[in-house]
Amino acid sequence: MKKLLFIALTTLSIGAFAQTNRVNDAAIYLRNGEVEEAKKAAEEAVAHPDTKADPKAWFYYVSVLDTVLRNKATYGKLVDDNTITAFFNACIQCINTDAKKRYTYYCQEQALITSSFENVNKGIAAYDAKEYEKAIKYYQMVIDAIPYDKNEELKRNNLSEKNIYLYMTYSAIQAKDNAKAKVFLQKLMDLKYDDHLIYLQMVNIHLEEKDTTAALKVLDNARTKYPSEKDLINQELNIYLAMGKQDVLVEKINAALESNPDDVTLTFVRGNVFDNFSSENTRKFKAQRDSVNIWKRRASIEKVPAKKTIYTTNATAAQKKADEFNTISKEFATKAELDYKKVVELNPDYIDAWYNLGALTNNKSTEIVEKINNIPNNITQADYDKRLAPLKKEQTAVLNEALKYFQQALAIAEAKADDTEEKKKEKNAYMRDILYSIQQVYANLGDEKRTVETMNRRKEFE
Repeated sequence: MKKLLFIALTTLSIGAFAQTNRVNDAAIYLRNGEVEEAKKAAEEAVAHPDTKADPKAWFYYVSVLDTVLRNKATYGKLVDDNTITAFFNACIQCINTDAKKRYTYYCQEQALITSSFENVNKGIAAYDAKEYEKAIKYYQMVIDAIPYDKNEELKRNNLSEKNIYLYMTYSAIQAKDNAKAKVFLQKLMDLKYDDHLIYLQMVNIHLEEKDTTAALKVLDNARTKYPSEKDLINQELNIYLAMGKQDVLVEKINAALESNPDDVTLTFVRGNVFDNFSSENTRKFKAQRDSVNIWKRRASIEKVPAKKTIYTTNATAAQKKADEFNTISKEFATKAELDYKKVVELNPDYIDAWYNLGALTNNKSTEIVEKINNIPNNITQADYDKRLAPLKKEQTAVLNEALKYFQQALAIAEAKADDTEEKKKEKNAYMRDILYSIQQVYANLGDEKRTVETMNRRKEFE
């Protein structure tokens, strides 16, 4: 029995010695330039129970993979999709098993940094190939390497934790993986990444998931950090518009303007809210006005006195509501106009305010046209002309005022840079919208020549 036990122990010792030899083999093969054999020996050594916790085995495995990756042209057949991951894991194992820190100078301070650069490049390539989950995997290894980077080599090469999480966010968004995108966006927020767009993206994800409460919570935090950021304000406006709670946003803007009355963006947004209120009440006014006409028409042909009375009463009630909506619409239009005018006074280059002033003013001509259309037909030509003249004069004055505002906007749009595709796209959009509005004004003024000229110019930007 003792003899058998002795044989078993001897066998075990031989096995351990054999694996130690495989570590030495890896070193010798690598030194002699026999990289393929060195790789095989190192892989066997780090996989075997007797040497898988030996930092020397991991050191040589790292050295082999480092050599392979640095010389892909020579050792390309030894590189596959798993090589980068194996290199990173080997570096970590070398560091974690090296209690005496014999290999820190290499595995931690050099090879792991090289591994991170490789992972970033692979992540970018995977992203470009639309392999977004792979990209996230490569970027995650860089994140895992950062705590070991005591000399901040990665940070100095623009591979900070913030930047890598930003890349991961892009990948998750493209992969439509909302769960991961939210995690990465939250990491960026925790790291105080200074860009309002990460908050906006988080809001958009919450809205996509129909979690308006969470979206508004993120917006509140973002608006505290970026109180005048137009994108955030507009998104908040859109949410409250969808909820029918524009008044809540107006209260918030008013409170913010109390401490900073000359904030151009907030003033413009409030004007825009008032503008929307005006448009909404105009829509309600028109609906009630149509109801008035329907009830009046029914009353005019009804023979039963009781029904005729009901229809007449309904027409009166609808008219009252119509008048109320029309009054409210005009009040809000006046408030919007005041805000837009303040904006262009504070910032003469605020193109959207000039354009909205033009649109708001142009809308006033609609009411004048309705008055013209309501001039009775059963009057003499002289009487008709007498009533028409002041209305046409008023209409022309309003249209010329609108034209003036649109031309201010056009001048700003014409001066916009278009040296990049994005800038060109933005400029063209402004030019199309403004020229179309100017074309309509000229048409309403009866200036056929300028109408055609403006239309032809607008087509150049389509």
